[in-house]
Order: sequence, then structure tokens, then C-alpha cells
Amino acid sequence: MKFNAETDIDGQALRLRAEKETSQIFSKESTRKGRSFSEILVTNMYGQVAEMYLIEHHRFTDDPRKYKDVFNTNSESVEVKVTEFDHYVPFVIERANKAHKERKTWSSPHSDILYVFVGNKETLDYYLSGIYFHNGESFCLQTS
Repeated sequence: MKFNAETDIDGQALRLRAEKETSQIFSKESTRKGRSFSEILVTNMYGQVAEMYLIEHHRFTDDPRKYKDVFNTNSESVEVKVTEFDHYVPFVIERANKAHKERKTWSSPHSDILYVFVGNKETLDYYLSGIYFHNGESFCLQTS
């Protein structure tokens, strides 16, 4: 699964979607963490490109819950992460495992399905690095 953010995504829809989440994050210092609205918006747009691609090209749907990503075609919650380089993927998985463990007791637990994309900030080319499923202990790469 490969795409380009500039040519394959509705940029106006992406910006509106990212601004909505940015406003939620910016509204509290605990989630803002000293960042400006613009800094959060850029980060959100970088990550949400992959979500928009799944929605626009693979019939996924938006998950309207706060800080959630998408539902796949089976109506299962999917967490979508984007990182800049392949060698960062293990760190993304590590953070997802930690978040999954911490959120077990939340009213809105972490998704058991994780899509990890690598996105080039210069060329705006993205590709799916892997699909991971949580086995009760950690996220494991789907092999088929």
C-alpha cells in the first residue's frame, strides 16, 4: 500500500479533520505539552494522511471517539501510526504496547489492530510498513 499525500488525499478534508483534533489537543496543557497550535496541526496532518488514505481509498470509516483513528471494513477499531523511517518502527510498536497496557482500564481502550505507515516529509510518499494485531501481550506483525 503506497500513496502520495499531495496527489492521493483530499487536502482540504485532511486539514479540517486535523484542525478538529488539534483543537482538542490544544485545549488542555496536559495534551498540548507546551506546543503551539501550528506545531500540533503539522504533526496531526502528517499522521492523519494515512487515516485519510484508508478512508478515501479502502472504505475505512472515521472513528468519532476522542483521539481514535478509524474503523476497518469489519467495523473493528484500528490505530494508525506514521513514522519517518523504517528503523523507527520498533519504537512505534513499543509505544503502542505501552499505550495498550495503560488503556486496558479506560472507558475507551486502545485498539487491538495497529497499522504502521512510513511517511517521507520531503516527498510526501507514504507506504504501509506493517499491520499488527495485539495477542493479549503485545502487538505482533501480521504475516499473511
